[in-house]
Amino acid sequence: MTRKKTIVPSELIPVRSIPRRAFLIVLIIMGICTLHVTALPTVMFPLKPSPATGPYQDAEFLDIANETIYGLSDQTVPNGTLLRELQTTQQQLAKMSISPELYPRARKINAYLYYTSKAGDEFSDAMSLASKPYSPAYNDDSVISEAKQYQTASTVIWNQIAYLYPGVTPYRLETATKPFSPNEDPNFKWPYESFPPYPTGDLW
Repeated sequence: MTRKKTIVPSELIPVRSIPRRAFLIVLIIMGICTLHVTALPTVMFPLKPSPATGPYQDAEFLDIANETIYGLSDQTVPNGTLLRELQTTQQQLAKMSISPELYPRARKINAYLYYTSKAGDEFSDAMSLASKPYSPAYNDDSVISEAKQYQTASTVIWNQIAYLYPGVTPYRLETATKPFSPNEDPNFKWPYESFPPYPTGDLW
């Protein structure tokens, strides 16, 4: 009498396991991409929704946005008057009526300018400490962490619109010249004395 061969579980061919694994890999990749997108900071002045009918301001939007982006090329992050002008321009663009055809690109351009202005704002705040002795801005990178966060966000958006601006180099974060401190400059003097100097010579 011939015995039937018993098939143990280890000999079973995982026919359905391969597609299931591939499906799980796709889900993981999609989850990572979703997290990456949702990690971007909120644009507080987003481009308003595209109206169902015109007139549209596509040409004006592109003229202003293009001039602004080319003006930022290979420059330090804007501050002072340039920063205020950028903030005004970005908020002006956000209020324009854009056609449905241009809207996806215009929305990214608006976000890029917003993140750039926020990077400049946060960087300027951090560098305001630079003129003070023992400024942490030069010893602790966390002081400019907010500026770096917005710069990273602008880089993510820039990678999606860079093809529209050939030859443009994104702005860069740079610190101001490091001031002297009492540890570095023997002639350093505090702007004021906390206590008057002790008198010298005879007290009586």
